Amino acid sequence: MHTGNLLKILLATATIYSCLSPVVCIYEDKILKFLEEFRMRMCHPIPNLGLPALDPFELGPENVAVDNKYLIDFTGSIDDFHLKGLSDFVVDTLKINIVPGLQRSTVKVTLPYTYLKSLYTAKGSLAYIVNMAGEGNAEASVTDFSLLISWRIKASINIAITGLQIELHLGDLKMDLENLMEEERINDFIHALINEMGVELLGDIWDFGHDSVVEKVEDIINSKISDIINAITGGGGEGGEGPESPPIFEGVEPDCKLETRT
Repeated sequence: MHTGNLLKILLATATIYSCLSPVVCIYEDKILKFLEEFRMRMCHPIPNLGLPALDPFELGPENVAVDNKYLIDFTGSIDDFHLKGLSDFVVDTLKINIVPGLQRSTVKVTLPYTYLKSLYTAKGSLAYIVNMAGEGNAEASVTDFSLLISWRIKASINIAITGLQIELHLGDLKMDLENLMEEERINDFIHALINEMGVELLGDIWDFGHDSVVEKVEDIINSKISDIINAITGGGGEGGEGPESPPIFEGVEPDCKLETRT
C-alpha cells in the first residue's frame, strides 16, 4: 500500500515537472526578449515604464548631501552628469523556477564597462579631520560590475517572492575628482587609496548595509510583481484581468544600438 502511494507521488511529480519545463522555457524566452527590446530603446525615455533615457543617463543640475557621522559629511552639487554603458549589459545566467517553495530562480547580469563624467562641487570633511573643497570635473569608470539575484516563489494566494538574495561583484574602479581636497598631497593620497582599494571599500559598505537593502528590495518587488510580470510577458487585455494595456514600448523606436545588429 505504501509502495503504491509512493509510486503515485513520484508519477505525479514527474508529470508536473514534464508540464512545467516548457512553461519555464517560455518565461525565460520572454524575459530575454523583453531585455533585448529594452536594450534597443535605452537611449530614449520609456513612458510606459516611467523611465528616462538610461544610456546615456543624464542629470543636472542637482544638489547632493551625504552625512555619515563616522566617515564623510558634505554638501555639494552635480551638473552635466553623463553615465554611459548601461545598455551593454550581458545576461550571464537566467534560470526561472515557478514551483513555490522549491528551487531558486537565478539571474546574473554583468556590465562590462560603465563610465561617468560630471561637473561637481563638494564642501565638507572626511571624519571631521580632512577638509573637502572639491570643484571641477569628476570622472569614474567601473569594469565588470555583476549583479546576481536569486529568490524562491512564495506559497501564498497572491504571487510573491521570498528569500531574496543579492550579490554584487566589482572588477575594478577608477575615479578622478578634480581638487577634491584642500591640500594637494592629501588629494593625491585619497585618489590613490580609492583607485587601489575602492573595490574592497565598496564591498565593505555593501556588506554593512546588505540586509536592510535586500529587505527593502524584496518589499518593492512584491508590491510591483504583477506589473513586472505584465510588462515582461505582455499580460493584461483580452483573456486577462482589467482593461487592455498598451504595448509597453509603444511609441519608442528600437534604434539605440543599430550598430550592434548583424
